[in-house]
Amino acid sequence: MAKSHAHVCPTCMQPTGEHGHMCLPVDIKDETCDWCGSLIPNERHLCNDKVKEIAYICNSCGRTAVGPEHLCKPEKIK
Repeated sequence: MAKSHAHVCPTCMQPTGEHGHMCLPVDIKDETCDWCGSLIPNERHLCNDKVKEIAYICNSCGRTAVGPEHLCKPEKIK
């Protein structure tokens, strides 16, 4: 049975996770960064430790991310 996706990116119309894509992230409250442990000041928080883990770039909007699920058209950075 196919999995239903409740979240869709308005840029590329592809299914996204509950936090959206980097091009249009869903506002999150009281979240802490998995890399630096600080309170996330906004949805596009990139601390030094997270920057070291970036492995993908979006071929649509140019944003970068640590995982492909956060981007509209992810491509692995070589």
